[in-house]
Amino acid sequence: MNGVRSIVVGLALVAAATLLVGCSESGSDTQESSSGSASSNVPSAERPEVEKVAAIQVCRQVITSAGVMVRDYNTFMKVLNKTQSYAEVGSEDRWAVETLDTGAGVVRETISPATPADLVEDVSDFVDTSEQLAERIEREQRAGLNRASKEWDDKRTAALDRCAEYLPTA
Repeated sequence: MNGVRSIVVGLALVAAATLLVGCSESGSDTQESSSGSASSNVPSAERPEVEKVAAIQVCRQVITSAGVMVRDYNTFMKVLNKTQSYAEVGSEDRWAVETLDTGAGVVRETISPATPADLVEDVSDFVDTSEQLAERIEREQRAGLNRASKEWDDKRTAALDRCAEYLPTA
């Protein structure tokens, strides 16, 4: 059952990414930009179109993955808080780990050379803390789990806040 859940979670994240990427392409051809970091301090409205498209693709995946990650992590934590024992959480710990790792991987894959550097920094921090939290859960390290979760939450919020600068509002 664990393998089936991994496949389902992975396919759901990939499908969501594919749909969202498809939605962001308006039929116009875009070219890779080698100057992705050169304009990281430029307001979003003034950025080249290729950077805007790259940012939207990354942000849509961050939003999708973060939602799934939070859902499975919260489910795991509810069971752990209730049972106070990793031995009694069933497979919720494995599902949380798989979702955190899969989501981090899918987000990382959406980053391209055209992605603005400020966005790459915040999203990479979110991805890194997702993997660190997954590792702590996998090793059944209850000590420091709240601290790791808080850091993950902070980095996720920072990535989502940065994404708000790039996503269309209408």
